Amino acid sequence: MLSVDADERVTPTLREEILQALALGKTAQAYEIPRRSSYCGQFIAHSGWSPDYVLRLFRRGSAKFSDDLVHEKVVFAGRPEKLVQPLLHLSFPDFESVLDKLNRYSSAGAQSMARSGKTASLASAVGHGLWAFFRTYVIRRGFLDGQIGLALAISNAQGTYYRYAKRWLMLRSDVKR
Repeated sequence: MLSVDADERVTPTLREEILQALALGKTAQAYEIPRRSSYCGQFIAHSGWSPDYVLRLFRRGSAKFSDDLVHEKVVFAGRPEKLVQPLLHLSFPDFESVLDKLNRYSSAGAQSMARSGKTASLASAVGHGLWAFFRTYVIRRGFLDGQIGLALAISNAQGTYYRYAKRWLMLRSDVKR
């Protein structure tokens, strides 16, 4: 089974690699595929986005989908093999989509935090946001992606900040009731 999200594209070379793997009758139950993601029209080579291996090809019954609200994934108990050709991920075609996903994903993330009993404060929102920026831009070398790497690091920081701030505000509204 090949699982591809609506914003992902199988390249002709990836298609051929998949067909070859299946034709050779390899015994692998699952395969991870390297994913090349774009941000506002530019493919990202660093920032923690590359290499980004995702499990997308697996034999029926050997894996299942997680029940995560955001970024559900394929769960596989074994060790998958890796393919070489990339899956294209057109995740953020423009800045409007960045802002839309920041809002939706941070709300879902705050809800997930609430379900798991995690708390947050304004200080933790700021701290986690700053850490997300530092991790993306410095540790994961987002600066090598140029100006778009800086914009991506800021977006990651904002999304993280918003998730914790929304959870903090949920807790505040619970206290006032």
